[in-house]
Amino acid sequence: MRFLGPRSISSLLKTALDVVYYGLYVLIFLVIVVAVCLLSVPNLASEVVRRLNIASDLSATSMAVMFVAFGLSLGGYLLVMHWTRRIFQTLAEGDVFHPDNTTRLRWIGFGLGALEIFGYMVRFVASGVFHLHFEPIYGLRAVTTWFSVLVVFVLAEVFKEGARLRKEVDHTI
Repeated sequence: MRFLGPRSISSLLKTALDVVYYGLYVLIFLVIVVAVCLLSVPNLASEVVRRLNIASDLSATSMAVMFVAFGLSLGGYLLVMHWTRRIFQTLAEGDVFHPDNTTRLRWIGFGLGALEIFGYMVRFVASGVFHLHFEPIYGLRAVTTWFSVLVVFVLAEVFKEGARLRKEVDHTI
């Protein structure tokens, strides 16, 4: 099986990314609906918490704030998914070193880094304001996340060099 072009692994992955991309839209919509419900019907939140036997001392407003933060992070993942879909679209067309892929990869790197920093901020606020406790933000997870961000930036430079070489070859007679 081919890796690039139509009817290849790239086009199969692009289709999978499309499903995840539109699934994220649905999930973001559901999170917004839940947040609005929590704000408009606060008794509903306490009833759901009671029926599900969830130990939570959060008020409906606090839960709504947490859902909004979750929705914002999903929006960040939606942007990263958008840029990734665009890259796989060019790969499925057989155009590996498309000049725009360098910029897209950089945006993916910035997006992943911003999502990680946003996660740190949400954990800090949630532990300080809502007295929630999370797993520590250091350790292997943080190392692998930041290593992945750096790998994406390195790949952006590889794609930049590939696009430059392709342009140079196109101008050669």
